[in-house]
Amino acid sequence: MEILVQSPALLVGLGAAALVILIGIARDLIYRANPERKRGSTMTQYRNTAASLWGLCLVCLVCWSLSGQPLADMGLTSPTGWQAWLVWGLAAASIAYLFYSAITTALDRATRIKLRADFAQAEGFDLIRPRTTAEHIGFQGLSITAGVTEEIIFRGFLISTLALAMPVWVAALIVVGVFLVAHAYQGVSGMLRILPITVFMTAVFLIGGSLWPAILIHIAVDAGAGLLVAIVDAHRDADEAHQDAETASDANALPA
Repeated sequence: MEILVQSPALLVGLGAAALVILIGIARDLIYRANPERKRGSTMTQYRNTAASLWGLCLVCLVCWSLSGQPLADMGLTSPTGWQAWLVWGLAAASIAYLFYSAITTALDRATRIKLRADFAQAEGFDLIRPRTTAEHIGFQGLSITAGVTEEIIFRGFLISTLALAMPVWVAALIVVGVFLVAHAYQGVSGMLRILPITVFMTAVFLIGGSLWPAILIHIAVDAGAGLLVAIVDAHRDADEAHQDAETASDANALPA
């Protein structure tokens, strides 16, 4: 705790992170209390979110550097030893699974129908769901932004800063909670939905001591979700026509 008290830069970074997160939560509560209030276009939300994330990321990096701490100590270094093999292997396995999911979705109508229903029921997802070609491109850009900046802010700066004053596992648990709260716009169900991947990325960072594998996983997860939406949307008309044909066929098969 003493090192935090003696490092105003780190306290400024913590304060900036808390302020941005609280503003985001307050804004979401206002919109939820006034559902008729206009949020702005999806692309505008993408741009505003990206600007906020890159701004806070820069503040965190500057505050960490001004405190005299090496960037390697917040994870901006390559993993080494057996830990490197493990975390890069986990990253590769995650990406392989996402490719498998995309291929399965593209080839299987039942999977697309289920995903389409899941997307429709996912609380908060409609706020950021891409629908047009421009929005799909913007979503992929935002996926890269979130993967880089959120890992630096949460797994890098916040865990590493809090770990100066407490056991690292306690710091990690606190930051997992903060990360979930920062995604409160997705509702309770959404926060529970991202809990497993949040814990997974935190474990990858703690095991490898490097942000790079976690950044790669984070980008892949977000971009993969956008890809699944694109695949589902691209097949919507064909899937609905097939369902209508099946319904009509079942109706004709009924006895008069």
